[in-house]
Amino acid sequence: MDLTQATVNDLLDQLGPGDGYMYLPGDLDPQELTGLLGSRYGAPRTLVLDGFTDPTLDESRGAALLIPFEDRAVTIRAWAYGDQWIGTGTARDAKGTVRPVLVVAHREVPELLAVAPDEDVDWMERLIRITGWTHPAQRPDVDWPEVESRLGTTLPSDYKRMVETFGEGAFDGYLDLNQEPWTWSSGSPARSGGSATR
Repeated sequence: MDLTQATVNDLLDQLGPGDGYMYLPGDLDPQELTGLLGSRYGAPRTLVLDGFTDPTLDESRGAALLIPFEDRAVTIRAWAYGDQWIGTGTARDAKGTVRPVLVVAHREVPELLAVAPDEDVDWMERLIRITGWTHPAQRPDVDWPEVESRLGTTLPSDYKRMVETFGEGAFDGYLDLNQEPWTWSSGSPARSGGSATR
């Protein structure tokens, strides 16, 4: 089976807007399908790898995608897209043969927090709810006056809250939370900590 973005569109159309899944032809390269979906939706979340399910998996992280396969999923990667989870990888069919799969499931999207007409929406609270972030603050100790003094500019308060909350990393492979400007010392960049994907 030749894979193109048009083929992916056709496959997703066959599944429709609700919950659904399909086993794909055995000659389809699951990595190629993952790559095409990744170029469309960003970096995937790995739900199952070599038959082992991520122990932190729950409804807010795409657990609904595994329901059709019971314990037969071999490798499943997933993307959150609007009110839908999209997943692909491999699973054993009824005969035990490992085959490529495509699966979609409904995703609950948190509603905007209610605010009074004269108040601004707290976008950081919304981002925390959307990502399901439950970790403690990653960079609560940033000396913002010193950073802003070195940069020669005031940074937006939302950016500061994002850095303090999430630390260094990326959102779905599209939005990098870059902190390099503050870690320059002696003319060369020094990265602090590892990067995380939300």
